[in-house]
Amino acid sequence: MNFSYLRIRLPAIAHCGYSLLIVRCWLLLFLLVPNKLFAQLWRGNLGAPVMKITFGAGNSQALPNGTTTYGFTSGCPEPGQYSLENFLVYGCYKNTIPLTGDHTKDFGGKYMLVNGEGAVSSDVLVVKIGGLCSSTTYQFAAFLANCLKLNACGGTPVLPNLTFFIEAVDGTILVSHNSGDLPVTGVMDWVEYGVWYTTPAVPAPLILRIKSNAANGCGSSFIMDDVTLRPAGPRINITLDGRLNYDVTLCNGYHDPLLLKATFSTGYNDPVIQWQQSIDTGKSWQDITGAIEDNYTIPRRKDSVVTYRIRLSERINDGNSGCAIFSQIVRITVHPTPGHLPLQLVQGCLNKSLKLNPPPDFYAYQWAGSNGYQSSDPSPIIKNIQYANEGLYTVLATGDLGCKVLDSFQLYISPSTTIYTNTLYSVCEGTAVNLSATGDGTYVWTPSAYLSNPSIANPVANPKDSFQYKVVLTNSYGCKDSAQVNINVFKKTLVSAGVDKIILAGDTVLLDGSVKGTAVNYLWTSTGNVTVSQILQPSVAPTIETSFTLYATSTLGCGNASAVVTIHVYKDVFMASAFSPNGDGLNEIYHVFKLDSYQLVSFAIFNRFGKRVFSTVNANDGWDGTFQGEPQAIGHYVYYLELKHVGGRKITRKGSILLIR
Repeated sequence: MNFSYLRIRLPAIAHCGYSLLIVRCWLLLFLLVPNKLFAQLWRGNLGAPVMKITFGAGNSQALPNGTTTYGFTSGCPEPGQYSLENFLVYGCYKNTIPLTGDHTKDFGGKYMLVNGEGAVSSDVLVVKIGGLCSSTTYQFAAFLANCLKLNACGGTPVLPNLTFFIEAVDGTILVSHNSGDLPVTGVMDWVEYGVWYTTPAVPAPLILRIKSNAANGCGSSFIMDDVTLRPAGPRINITLDGRLNYDVTLCNGYHDPLLLKATFSTGYNDPVIQWQQSIDTGKSWQDITGAIEDNYTIPRRKDSVVTYRIRLSERINDGNSGCAIFSQIVRITVHPTPGHLPLQLVQGCLNKSLKLNPPPDFYAYQWAGSNGYQSSDPSPIIKNIQYANEGLYTVLATGDLGCKVLDSFQLYISPSTTIYTNTLYSVCEGTAVNLSATGDGTYVWTPSAYLSNPSIANPVANPKDSFQYKVVLTNSYGCKDSAQVNINVFKKTLVSAGVDKIILAGDTVLLDGSVKGTAVNYLWTSTGNVTVSQILQPSVAPTIETSFTLYATSTLGCGNASAVVTIHVYKDVFMASAFSPNGDGLNEIYHVFKLDSYQLVSFAIFNRFGKRVFSTVNANDGWDGTFQGEPQAIGHYVYYLELKHVGGRKITRKGSILLIR
């Protein structure tokens, strides 16, 4: 048979002798156990399938002729039909549950959906197979599920009922097993059913048949998947170091012997053991040379994931995997030693505290050392170190996977040193400051910026802004002490009174004063005894031209400063009566008269015909004597001007302009 959804592997025929008495006792042992408990499935271990029908994936094709008596269709089958499906989210005909995914949840994997309604005693699947091993027991099985809803057929559906047959090619029934009625569960509840058979010394081809025993009436719908024929043999148990442990995680440097031990029930006349290993998580298996006893000691590995199992077969069938059974898989995972930098000699300084720095990237630590020292802190501190603390220390570090490393280091004690210094200096900007530190040893100031010499006890510092230095004192034994030195730099006093301004008599204007510096007091005065509020941007209303002076003084002694601004007061808006845009650089542009505290609402110029030749709302713009790029004629023009004061008062003016060249 060669079609995409039917996978069959036929092993070569092997001849072997088999004890008839042992076989009968073995079968009797299983037949005495209630079938309901085991769904008539083999209770020992199984081998790899020599036949496996998964119904494929992708586009569905009908089963080969003679494989089933049901008619092929797509989607939901009518009574007496089947389909190969993967995803029927709404079920079929309001009677079946949603049918999403096959038994093994393979991507796109198909199942066989059968509508057995009215099809009494029909063959669901018929397969002929040969090339089987001699005197070997095989299990013929399939996964089945009732796919009817709980309320299908008015709540009283005819339940699917199937029988598994293993027959001779002449139709003689060798063994059979009935599944019983498949119960309605309302879900895709896959259950494996099957039957087994032991081949004679000279095996002949077999017919594998699954028959539906449906009665007339509504119902009898079911799904089937993963039909297999597998070698069956004794029950195999494997222990690891005397325990049933099939998934072991270890760390490099483990001490357990890792002894695998296999035991199996009677059943094989002359059993042969072969231990196998896989380094690709079971995708492929290799025989372990010489590992043919019932126990096997796993060699030590630094880091790896290796799985182990045994292959068990009759000696006469040894080497033919189609006749063998396999044990439970034992997986051994060995994690590597976590990477780290071992600690070296560590120095402690007398009467000082010492912080122990652990190897990085671990989550738990256990420290031990001289004088009974113990700590589980990640970075413990030994306070007020004495000579009694000197000696050998260890740290046991535990990584994320539970793997541990043990480091040791020697702690030795040296005489200490102490630094003395002023930790705060305050100076005015631009003034240097003499720093000072005392103590036995050499000095290093960091950073070195703005220092006359960073390697002496008393450098001169001239920072531009507030700054912090660290000074480290190191004695001849290598013991250190340090201090933080802060310099507060007070900014010098800077003053601006703003630019001169122009206003009309009776209006107000804001002075644009600004002061910079640290802790500065300021004051406005005027030449005309105009009252000025003590804020940096006061509103003033001089009636004549007046000068205002802003004084500022540092309260920290870092200087004073002053600045003057003049307010020009005009009686009315002034507009020039003529301009000459002739390219000589004089009076080229006709501008609006600028007044501080006023917003330009409109400024427009018209020719003698009333046509507007220029307009703007920007006081910085002016007319250059052109319109749409063309120079305008010499003569009189009319302007219109509208201004608005910040206080709301409006000013409008209009007049005549003479354009000359």
